[in-house]
Amino acid sequence: MQIYWHGFTCVRIEASYGDKESTLVTDPYESNRGLRFPRTLTPDIITLSKRVEKDFEPGAFPNEPFIISTPGEFEVQGIFVYAIPITQNDEKDYGKIMYRFEVEDITIGFIGEMHRALAEDEVERLGNIDILLIPVGGGNYMTSKQAVETISLVEPRMVIPLAHHVSGIKEKLGTADNFCKEIVCQRQDANKLKIKKKDLSADELVVTVLERA
Repeated sequence: MQIYWHGFTCVRIEASYGDKESTLVTDPYESNRGLRFPRTLTPDIITLSKRVEKDFEPGAFPNEPFIISTPGEFEVQGIFVYAIPITQNDEKDYGKIMYRFEVEDITIGFIGEMHRALAEDEVERLGNIDILLIPVGGGNYMTSKQAVETISLVEPRMVIPLAHHVSGIKEKLGTADNFCKEIVCQRQDANKLKIKKKDLSADELVVTVLERA
């Protein structure tokens, strides 16, 4: 499995099953936010964490991906997707979804545009997670401290920080470095993450900071 970060909460996950390959993309975005979204992607699955498609044009992709924007359980080309509704305790949470992906025997938790830490009941519904993809930059997303609070509840084996500052972005977001100062971990930096289940650390939390692809 390979994981790439395209900015904000957009991640590309590429998986293989025998001679078959599958690609999942989370939260694609329009380029008016300061970053250019790659238009050459051909995902098999798109997941949206806000249950709306107004933030991108589905027709922009050269293929016709399967779009998930409502709660439920899905299986598409060997990838299992569990779309879990966020507790609607205020209007900012309305319609938001978090995800659990099961890919190549690895469980991946994905948190999109969340402005607060997850509640305990939300963490319970997310389940056991190997790799947690979580926003850390503040603004419309979790702050670094809220992300750390959520991580302490989820207890993943690896964290990939999302929605942090990169050159060109119009929104004011905190940096990945600021997030790493808030958490005790082993840090590694990479342009992509290539990983198998056996590669996950059993002893300490690893934070993988990805360059924007």
